[in-house]
Amino acid sequence: MLLTLFRNVVEECTLRPARRMVCLAGAVSAFLLWADTAPTAGAAMLDHATTNYLTHCGGCHGIEGVSARTFVPILRDHVGTFACSAEGRAYIGRVPGVSMSLIRDDQDLADVMNFVLFRMGGASTPAGTKPFTAAEIHTLRAQPIASTDLLALRAEVLARAAAQCPR
Repeated sequence: MLLTLFRNVVEECTLRPARRMVCLAGAVSAFLLWADTAPTAGAAMLDHATTNYLTHCGGCHGIEGVSARTFVPILRDHVGTFACSAEGRAYIGRVPGVSMSLIRDDQDLADVMNFVLFRMGGASTPAGTKPFTAAEIHTLRAQPIASTDLLALRAEVLARAAAQCPR
């Protein structure tokens, strides 16, 4: 019911641009009412790291870590290879999408990186890989990659990391 109310408010905003502020207030109110309701019994709930990934990373990398065939790398079952070397680990913490992420809290970003590394990375993440910490993320994001050719740099770092992976 609340979702229907929200849709109706959004439709009203679209049809009557002169009433945008009133519509916006109504849309926000409807959303907050909907968000504050108890979830349906048995419904799956997303944790904070997953929600942050979906909100800040999933648009390009795909909601399941599989991006379209573009310059955006696939994460699913691949990203863990970077953890095979210190250089690779630092690289994934310094890429622009991480170092300049809108997720400003270092612990929240570390949680997203751990979600990506351990859940998305799957078998590509070596056993014994240490989780990212807030302090590590803070240090890495202060040193963003300055390369003008991220694709070439990624290929080089990945090749060196893969050579160090346990077989």
